[in-house]
Amino acid sequence: MEGHRDGKSPAWISVDSRVLGREDNSIANYKAPLENPLRIVLSGNQSHDLGIYMRTPGNDLELITGMLFNEGIINGHEDMISTEIQDEVATVLLRDVNQESISPNDRPFMVTGSCGVCGRGKLHDHKMVESEETVSQHRLHEYHKIARNQQRLFHQTGGTHGATAFDVNGIMISSMEDVGRHNAMDKVTGQLVIDGKTPSVCVLSGRISYELVQKALRTGFKIVSGVGSATSLAIQVAKENDLTLISFSRGDRMTVLSAPRRVV
Repeated sequence: MEGHRDGKSPAWISVDSRVLGREDNSIANYKAPLENPLRIVLSGNQSHDLGIYMRTPGNDLELITGMLFNEGIINGHEDMISTEIQDEVATVLLRDVNQESISPNDRPFMVTGSCGVCGRGKLHDHKMVESEETVSQHRLHEYHKIARNQQRLFHQTGGTHGATAFDVNGIMISSMEDVGRHNAMDKVTGQLVIDGKTPSVCVLSGRISYELVQKALRTGFKIVSGVGSATSLAIQVAKENDLTLISFSRGDRMTVLSAPRRVV
């Protein structure tokens, strides 16, 4: 098997495979996105093992920062003194490791690429969106086109999810991919936290579940637009917190599920 990885970009491996069909029976070069484990350990006045996270390698610092921020373990990048990643183990030195604040987020097992809330004892607290920012339907569709162009690993493998952030001026300020949709969102959050940027619109490549709405609220998004459907809890939480939630944003159509006044 061959592989590809160039530091910042995600990785894939090439696997010999056979394509079968009614009129096709051939050898093919199958490109599979990497899914590797990353153990995250917090250190400081106390040590805490958050468990093993399955992710696509690349932008690990952003992933860790975003996950800690979205879980409420940190409130800003300044809370992280250092991060060392070696042999798929990330050791994060925090200014203060408070067992009481971390214990509700305890995940003493493997978190797969499809699970964003596995191991939590309770759901998150949410902050109401307080913004009257608006965006046109045309601009939202343009955002999706830009986001699709950023999904280079998906175009090669067909096996990743994407999350892309735009600010109020329509400038793309982050775009990430991962085998886990919640990982892609955590990576975006992490970059925004590190860079100190304020987002407006989040574009997602697939369905919208509760954990993505939770992360969007925590990150400060006002509008979330996805290509796929939204789950019942995602819609409920979006409505309760005045987040504009949009599903099935494809072609020239979209379905606005909550706070429709922001789409003009």
